[in-house]
Amino acid sequence: MPQVTRGPARLFMQYQVLARKWRPQKFDDLVGQPHISRTLLNALKSDRVAHAYLFSGPRGSGKTSTARILAKALNCHEGTPGEPCGRCPSCGEIAAGNCIDVIEIDAASHGLVDDVRDLMEQTRYCPARDKNKIYIIDEAHMVSAAGFNALLKTLEEPPAHVVFIMATTEYHKMPATILSRCQHHAFKLIPFDLIYQRLSHIAAAEKFEISRTALEHIVFSSGGSMRDAMTVLDQVIAFSGTVVRDEDVTMLLNLIEPAVLETTVRAIAKNDTEQIVKVVADLVESGQDLQNYCRRLLAHLRHLMVIKAEVASASFLGVPESLLPALKAQAGLFSPEDLLRLFDVLGRVEVDLKHATQTRFHLEMGLIELAQIPRLRPLEDLIADFNRLLKGELSVPPETAAPAPGKPSPPARAEPEASARPRSAAPFERPLPDSRRPPAKAAALASAPSAVREPAPASEVAPAASRDDPRRLLLEIAAAVQKESLEPILQSLSGARRQGDSIYLDMGEANEFLRRQLSENLDVITRAASAVVGTQVKIALEKKAAGGKPDTAGDPHEPSSRTPEDTLERAKREPVVRAFLEVFPGPVKAEEGDP
Repeated sequence: MPQVTRGPARLFMQYQVLARKWRPQKFDDLVGQPHISRTLLNALKSDRVAHAYLFSGPRGSGKTSTARILAKALNCHEGTPGEPCGRCPSCGEIAAGNCIDVIEIDAASHGLVDDVRDLMEQTRYCPARDKNKIYIIDEAHMVSAAGFNALLKTLEEPPAHVVFIMATTEYHKMPATILSRCQHHAFKLIPFDLIYQRLSHIAAAEKFEISRTALEHIVFSSGGSMRDAMTVLDQVIAFSGTVVRDEDVTMLLNLIEPAVLETTVRAIAKNDTEQIVKVVADLVESGQDLQNYCRRLLAHLRHLMVIKAEVASASFLGVPESLLPALKAQAGLFSPEDLLRLFDVLGRVEVDLKHATQTRFHLEMGLIELAQIPRLRPLEDLIADFNRLLKGELSVPPETAAPAPGKPSPPARAEPEASARPRSAAPFERPLPDSRRPPAKAAALASAPSAVREPAPASEVAPAASRDDPRRLLLEIAAAVQKESLEPILQSLSGARRQGDSIYLDMGEANEFLRRQLSENLDVITRAASAVVGTQVKIALEKKAAGGKPDTAGDPHEPSSRTPEDTLERAKREPVVRAFLEVFPGPVKAEEGDP
């Protein structure tokens, strides 16, 4: 029979991740939960340990670790009260998770009523070796309603050797009947600086090199969870080895570089569409998740708003200390109102990206929309500018001034929409086309508040040549009216002529609605006209007949020569009336006394 040669036995030890290897073993090792450590230590030293505890808080904050430390402190054979020795069989088995008297249960898979009943049946038996029988129920909110009901009586009056410790991340899902039977301890998110100190200590003990910037990225990506931070650190070490590069951390964490966010914000501030499209193109080429980029940009705008509120703490912002100067410089590009509007629009873009079929195009259009949002000026600045204008300390913008005599008027151009007009323009500028803008004095009068304007001094009255131009006189009156709703109505008229102490407005083809609006506001128009010509005048409405004779309609001193038939013919020319007669044909009769 041939001899079989066996090689030497090789033992393989499974690698222990950092989160398990560096798990706290005593109360002094707990990070960021001093209020809980102190309470439990004092209870152990004074022998005031409750029979049921409930630990609630975010993931990775130390709930299960604290439950194990409390179990070791209760069952330790050699240590002093509150200080487990870590050497006795009980401490070793609890740390390894195989102690027969400390039962850990995952309620997510053992939360049914039958499981709870089996658990309650076991509580009747004394511990096999240690002082207490301890039940650690993780994710306790997953226990079913019937399971909670089965647990109530035992939880309220357990045997003297039994201690219940329940841990949950969703405290609000726990029934009130369970909460009233437990001593509740709320765990908090761990501060960023404490996580950084702990990771720095681990990096030094494990003998690998990592820069402060890379470590800060890991810390702030954890969101206040120590376990998450250690898990990411483990992943980075597995990728990079003993020397961790900043680029490796950025790639593994799928981070958006702060420089990319800064470039985007500055492009939005400068309305640089080309740069915005380039940023999105670079993100697509590098394989970045555009929705993740949108979320990061939302957080970036939030940081700028917090800085505007003069809360510049790096730990409060959740960013590394090295980024604060750049964030403060970017916050100076916007007002708080601008940041609120940008955040609101970008929030809608981020929601729409979830359902968009072309996320790149949707993001590009959303960022371009952000760049098109006009900047707002504080109301106090506008009021100050207006007061300076009234005092003569601020001149009227050049584009509102009349062209010099002998020079042709500039070609008419379409005025931009109000939402897209640059906010750098003076707040009192009126959106009139260049060819119809009044001279400088009329524009200044138009910018005054809605109050009765005093007649201008004789030295400031416009030249007589302008009084001979019916169109220019009409525009001056339109620019000086007290009601802005009357200005476009007056501008739609044919002209105005002055005769003695009266000014006649040529109605032209104006309809009855416009005529009625002007008739009801003759006093307002009269004050504006008096301010323009520098003396008290009367206003009358007229329409020149076919023979050239004016048909006065608005002068109370001159009766109208219109007949009901004339009114009927004018009414039939109205588009609404014509459309009505097409649907309902029939004779129309004008009665005497009709307007």
